[in-house]
Amino acid sequence: MKRFLILILFVIPVYAFSMTLPQLFQSAQASNTTFAMANITLKQASMTYQMNMIQSSVPIVNQGAQLSAKIAYTSSIQTYQNDLKGYYSSVVNAAFGVKIANINVEIAQMNLNVATMNYASTLALFQKSMASTVSLQQASVTVATDQNNLKNANWNYGYAVSNFKIVTGLNWQDMTFTVPALSTLPSSQTTWVNNDLGVTLANLNLQNAQYNLQITPSNSSQYTMEIAKMSVQQAQLNKSSALLSSQNNYSSSMQKLQYDYQSVLNAKANLDISTNNLNFYTNAYNSGLISQVNYLSQYEIPYLNTKLSYYNSLETYWSDLVSYVLSMGLKPEVALQ
Repeated sequence: MKRFLILILFVIPVYAFSMTLPQLFQSAQASNTTFAMANITLKQASMTYQMNMIQSSVPIVNQGAQLSAKIAYTSSIQTYQNDLKGYYSSVVNAAFGVKIANINVEIAQMNLNVATMNYASTLALFQKSMASTVSLQQASVTVATDQNNLKNANWNYGYAVSNFKIVTGLNWQDMTFTVPALSTLPSSQTTWVNNDLGVTLANLNLQNAQYNLQITPSNSSQYTMEIAKMSVQQAQLNKSSALLSSQNNYSSSMQKLQYDYQSVLNAKANLDISTNNLNFYTNAYNSGLISQVNYLSQYEIPYLNTKLSYYNSLETYWSDLVSYVLSMGLKPEVALQ
């Protein structure tokens, strides 16, 4: 009697944790040098500001010194905010960079597959004197070009994975890229302006100019007095300009976000259509109704290109979202959950 070895496979489900961008923002802070340097700069600025404020209050209040301390501190906070934007932007670019590079590898591989099959078909026709030498040479060049494109796409993917590790301190794993609804974000011009350090600096510079005019001795030369007055006028104009610029930047940012959001929705709709189309023709291909070349070139590759467009538009939306949220004085890892 023959004995049969029965293998019983126990399938243990593995639940892979898929990280979102807000979670990545927080996780990457532990090892990102830009974020660490920004916080060191902030701490130094805070300590210097506290020391200057104490020194300017002893033994009597020195308004001019306090204003100078506030101006220096606000400038430091402005640098800190710019560094924060750089940090969040680098994380967004690193995450999307891997995703997009991976799609480009898939596209390059599909193109090479099509080119290889076309070359084989052309070669078969050439051997039967049914295709020209030029056609065969062109097919060969296309294969060589697509081989080089695939090599480059793989290199870019490897670089993107390495860059992700450098920026976040984490090994790459597939992520969940959500589409935060624009309606969930605060949209207040007043909040934007109040958090605009350019406006704050302009206001502090005006106060400083007014203070300098106030303490200018009455017996000063006409030149000295006029210079002090003109400094106040310039500071007033700068404040008005900073306020107007801030308001315009808010309107521009909101307009850009609305455009980005609609672009993402449109790209997602196109991706859904392309996915359904691919599923339909996959069944046709599996049933032998269409050739592999036609299936890849007319349905698989267009689907991947539509997918690429979607993630490109989503990256733009996330980049602008992060910048907007930071300008509103909020933390992206909290506001964009």
